[in-house]
Amino acid sequence: MRSQYSKKRFCILLVCVLVLFGFLTDLSFSKRRAAEYVGTDVCKKCHGMDSIGNQYRVWVASNHANAFLRLKSSKGKEIAQKAGIDLPHADIRCLKCHTTGRGKSEATKNEGVGCEACHGPGGDYFEFSNHASFIDRENAYKKAISLGMYPILGVEGIKARERLCKNCHRDERPCAPADIEEKKRRELSLSIIADLPSKLRHPLRR
Repeated sequence: MRSQYSKKRFCILLVCVLVLFGFLTDLSFSKRRAAEYVGTDVCKKCHGMDSIGNQYRVWVASNHANAFLRLKSSKGKEIAQKAGIDLPHADIRCLKCHTTGRGKSEATKNEGVGCEACHGPGGDYFEFSNHASFIDRENAYKKAISLGMYPILGVEGIKARERLCKNCHRDERPCAPADIEEKKRRELSLSIIADLPSKLRHPLRR
């Protein structure tokens, strides 16, 4: 009899703990806010300097920088019409891949596929002290990830980048290449691209 009473008490206690845990988890998620996009011009303040490689200049010369403008081009309109889209530069089906923030961010709606499309919304990490350090780069990187930056370093980072790229670079999109050979070329995994000999170039590795 005592054994059954103890089991019953244990079950009631367990249910109470689970309910409390669920309540606290909900509370923590409700307090957490999604990081906001700040735009490429904010990143440019540091990443436009030649002393650290001028990543901004590399981006400006890329197809990603012109992704939004391509929606307004005659070729973009032609591709969109085939998919039944009248205004590609205003249609979420196109904006979700041709802009930073998937067409939902006012700060980045006209900039194309900018820094934060691949590195994550920078509202919480864009300050230098939140993602960079002259003394301890490893912990600065960990801090940036804790503040919303997407992981990009190491083998796991390459895999994460590949998954991110494939959110848009997939055959189902309206502007996917029709040529079979071109499709095969674009299916190279990022891990293979990262290991290409230095003399061989690929658009994803600059």
